[in-house]
Amino acid sequence: VLSMLTTLMDISEAETGTMRLNVSRLDLAKLAAEVIAVYEDAAEDAGVALTVSAPDGLVVAADRDRLRQALANLVDNAIKYTPSGGQVHVEAHRSDGATSISVRDTGAGIPEHEIPRIWDRLYRGDQSRTTRGLGLGLSLVRASVEAQGGTVAVESQPGRGSTFTISLPNLAAL
Repeated sequence: VLSMLTTLMDISEAETGTMRLNVSRLDLAKLAAEVIAVYEDAAEDAGVALTVSAPDGLVVAADRDRLRQALANLVDNAIKYTPSGGQVHVEAHRSDGATSISVRDTGAGIPEHEIPRIWDRLYRGDQSRTTRGLGLGLSLVRASVEAQGGTVAVESQPGRGSTFTISLPNLAAL
């Protein structure tokens, strides 16, 4: 219950602009490696290959703890919803206006009609009801990333997997 209340408070603070952020320069390759290290055992236990591709030098201005929490949530979900023998790949890259980090899986995917609702608090899609969770993780990811001036998006096909992408402004754009 305490975890649920804390998460709801974090979402509310992020959405109202009162979330305290400790923004610093972060190397996405290092952050991705930290998150991958935490989830390697869970992925191995689930029979899921967990890989990362993040070139050095991709630096963003963000709250380290909040961004790590958002990325960890996406990796955790990807492992949870990917069957044994599947893959989860984390990739960071820079485009014209943003630096992004994506989590791509070969899991169950999300039906198109559910995609707009996955960001809602306490929403659990049909396929997610068989696993543990509060239905708050993706709400927190979106609220936290948007509080930092970024965006989060998803592309998904049922039976083929999903790709969640967090994008933050390039340092030169700040």
